[in-house]
Amino acid sequence: MERWLGKEVNACIEARMNDVRERLEARGIQPTLSTLRVGEKPEDLSYARSIDRVMGRLGIAVVHHTLDAPATTDDVVVAMSALSRDDGVHGILLMQPLPEGVDANRVKDAMAPEKDVDGATLDQLGRTLAGRADGLTYAAPAAVMEMLDFHGVALQGKTVVLVGSGLVVGRPLAMLLADRLATVVMTNVFTEDLSAFTRKADVVVSAAGVPGLIRGDMVRSGQILIDVGVSFVDGTMRGDVDLESVADIVAAATPTPGGIGSITTTLIAERTVRAAERAANQTK
Repeated sequence: MERWLGKEVNACIEARMNDVRERLEARGIQPTLSTLRVGEKPEDLSYARSIDRVMGRLGIAVVHHTLDAPATTDDVVVAMSALSRDDGVHGILLMQPLPEGVDANRVKDAMAPEKDVDGATLDQLGRTLAGRADGLTYAAPAAVMEMLDFHGVALQGKTVVLVGSGLVVGRPLAMLLADRLATVVMTNVFTEDLSAFTRKADVVVSAAGVPGLIRGDMVRSGQILIDVGVSFVDGTMRGDVDLESVADIVAAATPTPGGIGSITTTLIAERTVRAAERAANQTK
């Protein structure tokens, strides 16, 4: 089994944003990303540490904004509105999912679409659904496409099974794959006889957040497994794919950590840099 690592893809993404970074540096502009989270979930804290590492290496400033849980919807909307109005902020990243009781739609509606570097706003989602080139999908499904493209995976006519139908990964990824004329099958952890679907796939993308969900008895020879799931077991990050049990069967798989998550962070960096350039050009 080949282990498809994120670092190889990340190098390509960083290379294509270098010109923009150099132009901004020449003008004395430092791209700035602000994150907004509620509480101290392990997933959010891990993501924040990854963001700090990547952005620091690329010369992007990061400001983390944290609201104590429990926070109300109004509390988060006020914080998001302030970031949207701040001319010193080029990109905004909302840590999701938000705690139960916080209306995520109201929070995302308060975000300036031009600062939405994760593709979370209705504006960006609508552009993606319409197939417009100026739309940004969520960074995680975009990272999956980056990985598949890097390895030259031809998707036309191939069967791709998605495990997980959430708004952040499954649904936008289904649209991206359909645009490539793949045959997309959407499943979830409640799908009866899930293995009957996964074994028939050419590519399996799992974003269920269930550690070890995809095992050796659920796959077949020659498949590609893309692991987008993240969960923590006794403080250790785990993915949806049980790499040990599938290693002697499938053709390739991405690890967690070190796979899709790292590409997601690098895409956030690229989008922040490009947002900074757009803002700078508008204020000439």
